[in-house]
Amino acid sequence: MMAYLFIDGKFDRIVTSDPDGSYKISYDGKLGNASLVAIGTTQKDSAKIFTPAVGNDMNSLSVSAKRDSVTGEYLLPSSLYYGTYAISSQEAGSGAVYGNIVMKNKPARLHVVIRQLKQYFGDRDYRVELSGFRSKMTYSGKIMGDSIVYSPSSSFEGLDQLVTKPINTFPTKEGEYLTVSVYGDAPVTGGKSRALAKSLIWDTNRDIDGKLVTLNSGDDKVVIVDCSSRDLVLRVMPWSEYIQHVVIP
Repeated sequence: MMAYLFIDGKFDRIVTSDPDGSYKISYDGKLGNASLVAIGTTQKDSAKIFTPAVGNDMNSLSVSAKRDSVTGEYLLPSSLYYGTYAISSQEAGSGAVYGNIVMKNKPARLHVVIRQLKQYFGDRDYRVELSGFRSKMTYSGKIMGDSIVYSPSSSFEGLDQLVTKPINTFPTKEGEYLTVSVYGDAPVTGGKSRALAKSLIWDTNRDIDGKLVTLNSGDDKVVIVDCSSRDLVLRVMPWSEYIQHVVIP
């Protein structure tokens, strides 16, 4: 776990913890407010954590998803903890101040389940794409960076049900939303009237209430799309709730 001290939004120094896990800092309150930012992961080298230089702005520094050296796809660990503790300039001059840094696991985890896909769109090779994500989180906790499109591997399970491998991602940026897109080659055996073009088959970004879908820090969710439904909408639920109703043969 690394802790970084920012004064008036600018990097000052790295703060090391005492044996009991506590951090002790002192600074001149005349310089402005301070923030102690702690970042850590249980998976070494699983994310790019940039080491700041003195004077760097905390909004320009970031933790970013790594790219696979072979596929070029973005990867993010399932555990990436972030916490911050703010100290006002008034507190800095009032003697010892005690507080807790609340650490939150920032990545969200997402599965996709698509039901009756072959029945309505034909027997073909499919690819699922998940968009609406970004590649970085700043030291101030804001989501930013390049747009990311995930293409998780998938396979058919049971009776015409396509299930993707889970992705780990930063939460959706404020004002941005999840979109699920399905692509496929020309059908081998024609489906019903919904079979469309050779590339994009369909995409959707709203839930059953017509709302756009977002992901928050620590979410572990599944989105389910039923192709037999009149509207291709995203039914969103916790993954733990979904697997309670799945029968494993």
